[in-house]
Amino acid sequence: MTHMFQALDQGDEQDPQYNDAVQFSPGRYRIHPTYINTTRPPPSPGEVNERTHLLLGIRPTKNQFQEWINVTWKRTLILNVFPVAVVLAWCAVPFPTYVPSNTIKHFGFLSDINIFHLPNHDDNPVEINFWFFLFFYYGFYNAIALLMVTKMFDLYSLNWWPKWLGGYFAYTVFWLLSLISGVIIYLHTSLVKYNLTWVLLTFITMNMPLLVGFIVIRGQTNRLNYRRSLTLPQKTFFDRRQLRHRLPKSYVRFLWFCFTLFIVIAAFIAGEAYAYVFLTTPEAHSGVDAFVYVYSWLATIYILDAVTEYIIESRVKSYPLQFTFKLYFFMIYFIFYRNLFARLRDPDQYILIQAASSLWVCIFYPLCMTQTVHKNLVCYIGLRKDYDDYKKQCGRSFFIRNLAENATMLGFICWICIIHYGPNYEVYPYFKFIEEGNPFDFDLTLRMSCIIWTFELASAAITRIIFRKVFKHSISKDAVKDFDEYPEIVVAMIVIIIHVLQDMLMALLNLNFKDALGSKHKP
Repeated sequence: MTHMFQALDQGDEQDPQYNDAVQFSPGRYRIHPTYINTTRPPPSPGEVNERTHLLLGIRPTKNQFQEWINVTWKRTLILNVFPVAVVLAWCAVPFPTYVPSNTIKHFGFLSDINIFHLPNHDDNPVEINFWFFLFFYYGFYNAIALLMVTKMFDLYSLNWWPKWLGGYFAYTVFWLLSLISGVIIYLHTSLVKYNLTWVLLTFITMNMPLLVGFIVIRGQTNRLNYRRSLTLPQKTFFDRRQLRHRLPKSYVRFLWFCFTLFIVIAAFIAGEAYAYVFLTTPEAHSGVDAFVYVYSWLATIYILDAVTEYIIESRVKSYPLQFTFKLYFFMIYFIFYRNLFARLRDPDQYILIQAASSLWVCIFYPLCMTQTVHKNLVCYIGLRKDYDDYKKQCGRSFFIRNLAENATMLGFICWICIIHYGPNYEVYPYFKFIEEGNPFDFDLTLRMSCIIWTFELASAAITRIIFRKVFKHSISKDAVKDFDEYPEIVVAMIVIIIHVLQDMLMALLNLNFKDALGSKHKP
């Protein structure tokens, strides 16, 4: 245990000179050579450097990475198509289902090749096999969620993770604990039928690494004491209590990281509650209602994104985390926006929402990149970036937005087709497009979604042209430079896209388990 936190020994972090030694620039710490601790003892035999990654097997090599990002079509396949394909394969696997008479209906269409859909029992929906749900459907979903948190620790690098626990071992233990908790919920409670129960269980599972890391830090009391390398005046004028409670900055950064990651994980819970209120209200929503829903949620996402970006940039100082957290917030905004399409009833609603969205993209982002806006932010908000760094930040934000909107739209269009015409039609009632008194239409949804995507691609292309012609800035080239400098971002982005897409499908699944407590009286 002597060298457990050796990688965190960054010198005297309370020394005033230390603050000058570390200068943040987008993407890295720049440490002046005169302040680098060259006398740090090497790790003892058998010890693993804390800076190594928790799950080394999923980290691409430099050559693999270069092959992925330097060619446009390969980059598109890796970042847009591959994550969506994983989610589509996951949701397309047929559930073992049971008709209410307890007669087993094996895997939907496999029992009767001529019947593509199970019978529609609106008042008495089909029941699904809990063990298949737990070990395959929820198990894979939870494994991806844990992997996402692991990659966040990976990007943070200084992860305070105890070596005796290990990355693979801890990952497996947390995953198994979530499944055991699911079995207990199924056998002893009636909460098993609520989607929010499983979302909250995943939320708890994702926070387990944070809890363990925090407990380990608090247990290392010698790391929390003020370092002994004090000047004589400091030793003279600081009393014992002040010395005892002064914390190393690496520890404070970790607390900020934990706080930010907690906000990121909790954001989706808030989003699901927000969507639930809108989608389950019995009255039909007008185009104005949908407009207010979309842009009030957009405002919420922008606020959360601004808060987390400020904390990561000013407190944690990690450019890769800024990049991935922004992708996460854009993903949860767009995925709720996409699934709203399944409840729009006429083309006017689509046109109203898309017109506002296209105008927003073509006007807002170029306007933000102007020097006038930058000067106002510097004068009135206190922005400390120069114009070139600010321009790169705006371009990065737009690149991430494009990635999120394309991944979510591709996923939405594909899974409404797979679910509506596939064997899991009955277990996803949201995509049946059949509800008494409401004129939902699958063909309209599919057709208008494709048209909206076309408009989005066009507005994105126009905005990129404005960036290149007016501001002399290529957001794709800038993103490739970021990926080249921080290859670990690519894997984290793939995992985030998969997780958010799975989150939405998990929330829309009809959890009517056979022989579960309270399943016969599910409302």
